[in-house]
Amino acid sequence: MRQAGQMSQTGDGRRRENTEICSKGDRFMKNTNISKRFLIPFLTRTTRQILFVIALAAMWELIACIGHLPPLLFPRFSHVIQALIKETLSGEVLGRTWFSLNLVACGLGLATVSAVLATALAMCWPLASECMETLMAILHPLPGIAILPIVILWLGTGRRSISAVIWFAALWPLIANLHTGLRSVPMTQIEAGRNLGLQGVRLVRTVLIPGAFPYILSGLRVAWARAWQALVASEMVFGASGGEGGLGWFIYKRRFFMEVPGVFAGMIVIVLIGLIVERVCFEQIEIRTVRRWGMTLE
Repeated sequence: MRQAGQMSQTGDGRRRENTEICSKGDRFMKNTNISKRFLIPFLTRTTRQILFVIALAAMWELIACIGHLPPLLFPRFSHVIQALIKETLSGEVLGRTWFSLNLVACGLGLATVSAVLATALAMCWPLASECMETLMAILHPLPGIAILPIVILWLGTGRRSISAVIWFAALWPLIANLHTGLRSVPMTQIEAGRNLGLQGVRLVRTVLIPGAFPYILSGLRVAWARAWQALVASEMVFGASGGEGGLGWFIYKRRFFMEVPGVFAGMIVIVLIGLIVERVCFEQIEIRTVRRWGMTLE
């Protein structure tokens, strides 16, 4: 009897301990849920990135205010923002930005059409596929800015030359990703489409393009980045030679007159345009297509 009473007391103690542990766990989970409910909406990915950029700007301002670096070469961030506002209100930045966007749209559009035609030829003709792979192996590693001397000799200076450099820089990543993506579509999906009566353009639109779309989107991203870089580099040369240009020419002029805040202001505009294109264009397309179709781990 005494042993039974001791076992009963021990069991009651263990139950009380388990009850306390469960109640503590429930309170912890409740506090965690409350934290998630109120903190996650304010700590989204965009908010975290904005806070990181603000921290970088504050660090920039602090380092410039310490005075260890010459103000002429490393201006304060507030002075850069003032220069950016001044150039924007005067219309200089807006005009140069419009000029650059027109050129990059023209060059990237031509590169996209050329890549589609070249890939279609390669998919229909094995010999063309082998030739295109050889060309990609030779020309894909070549930076677009490297053909500047040839382009100047052939086309002179001006808008056509800049568009040619952009076209060359964006063409090869588009062809590589488009060709790889179309060839990576499983034959089972193609045969299933054919069994459903899909042929020609309908088969390409319904089966091949959706199956290769992650590669296509990746190629467009890389092509946009390379085209934007080639544009700015080309404008620094062609703008200096031809007397006109966009943001690259804007940066070149500010550097020539030692207006360093203006140089940084032009660089900030270039970065902002790249971020806007990525977040507003490519990321939204990815959310509505690749992620929605379950073709990514995110």
